[in-house]
Amino acid sequence: MDKLQSAQLQAVLPGTRASFRRRIIDAMSALVPASGAFFFFGNEDARAYRDATRLVDGAVRPVPGTDRVRLSAAFGYDPARVVVTPRRAYTSGELWPATERARLPYFRDASGPDGFADVLLLFLHEGGVLFGLAGLERRAGEPPFGEADKRILEELAPFVVAGARAQLQHDELAREAATLRALGRASGTLYVIDRERRRILWAADRERGIDWEEDVEPFEDQLVAAVQSFLDAAARDDALPTPPRLPIGTIVAVVRLDGDPLFGVARCAAVRVERPLRPAPMDGLSKREREIARLLVAGYSGVNVAAISGLSENTVRTYVRRLYAKLDVNNRADLVRRLMTPEPNDGPASQIGPPPDSSLAVGDDTLD
Repeated sequence: MDKLQSAQLQAVLPGTRASFRRRIIDAMSALVPASGAFFFFGNEDARAYRDATRLVDGAVRPVPGTDRVRLSAAFGYDPARVVVTPRRAYTSGELWPATERARLPYFRDASGPDGFADVLLLFLHEGGVLFGLAGLERRAGEPPFGEADKRILEELAPFVVAGARAQLQHDELAREAATLRALGRASGTLYVIDRERRRILWAADRERGIDWEEDVEPFEDQLVAAVQSFLDAAARDDALPTPPRLPIGTIVAVVRLDGDPLFGVARCAAVRVERPLRPAPMDGLSKREREIARLLVAGYSGVNVAAISGLSENTVRTYVRRLYAKLDVNNRADLVRRLMTPEPNDGPASQIGPPPDSSLAVGDDTLD
């Protein structure tokens, strides 16, 4: 069996997420020798930059400064452009000028301090979805990566993508099973929180699904603080605090979940949140409609809404008509009141702040 076939087999072997990352790094390094290597696992959000394995001269090294940094920002690429091409392997010179690369978070905080000057990147994507990002690094005195190196990684890439997809699916099912065992019920939205790092590691909702940017990141600090107050009260044998009504719903169960390898053997808590019985006004809107609504409530004119959102004024007008229909309002002032006034028993008034321009309370229907 040649090196390529052996590396391809390594990429599809079952195992843990950490072992998968290490196998892929070993497989790439066996085909294209390099002093450094890394693997970032997952889709495009802030978690992907944290979910990493990095080797320097064969030793595991941490990736510094990963808190809430998006993978695309750390490496300076556009996810939408990366996933629409069948190509997956790139040399550093094809992606950035050397001066620009040095300013990107990964190269500034990790690669540069370890003396690396050249990188060969492998974007793991298929069907418009990014599953991870892997790469090899060499120092200035070593041969630069070339076309032959790219071709080798392109031959390995389909197997790595297949392995990554299978690993992510397996991990999701295993994490859900572990969380359900701890909580005992599947209704509502489930979260697992790293209590030490004060961040949400995982979330799932069988009925609605999870959009990490909209359903998790904006409320992470509030949820973590509320869960910690529950656990602190329980540790003191105090009466548990009244379940807080967060924008995402009401916390109904908190259970310690420590040392599970599925969550990196962290000190965790499994949390179940029930959403309000009546949905908040923003819940029925699409992502683009929410964007338009926030801009309108913030006081922007129709022209400015179009410029900020990158849409034509006619398209914005179409979105505004949809907003009016969905929210059962007739003008801008009614829209503001609808989004800023709480429904009975629905908890917080809104997920958006008050408009800076008080004139919206009485009119300014520039897009009616």
